[in-house]
Amino acid sequence: GIAAIILAFAVPNFREFVARNRLDGAAQELLATLQFARSEATRRGEQVTIRLAGTAGSKNWGSGWAMFVDTDRDGVLDTGEEVIRQGMAMNAPLTLIGSSNLDTFIAFNRDGRLTNAGGGYFGLCQGGALTEDGQARARAVLVNGAGRVRMAARNSSSVPVTDTGAVTSCTNP
Repeated sequence: GIAAIILAFAVPNFREFVARNRLDGAAQELLATLQFARSEATRRGEQVTIRLAGTAGSKNWGSGWAMFVDTDRDGVLDTGEEVIRQGMAMNAPLTLIGSSNLDTFIAFNRDGRLTNAGGGYFGLCQGGALTEDGQARARAVLVNGAGRVRMAARNSSSVPVTDTGAVTSCTNP
């Protein structure tokens, strides 16, 4: 009986712990990937682009991506352009959506500045919800025009806040 009571409290807490760690790990990995792309652009003196593997313009980065030296600076991986890294598709229930300026690719020029006008953000959600039962289910990684990459703060409702306001959706930021 005592073991059943302990398990009744431990299982939900453990599930929450796993969900939060999975979301935080994916957000940190995205942050590190973007910072690496920026540093590679400055190190190589060339534009480095990360392009989503899914449908162009879909904003859905959950299918994976390719990071490459974009010698012709067109945002498209062409024959002969060096692939630096590739990202795997995300496992459900995680989703990764780019804002309108980051709907297909993100690129850093040789000075480390963002080539996408105005910057933007990536919204990472678990289970398609910003929050669930008062728990945060979303993170956002921001990139400004200068190329600075950082994790978004969260408001009192645990929703990520971008430079233009709170993230409002896990499907169409």
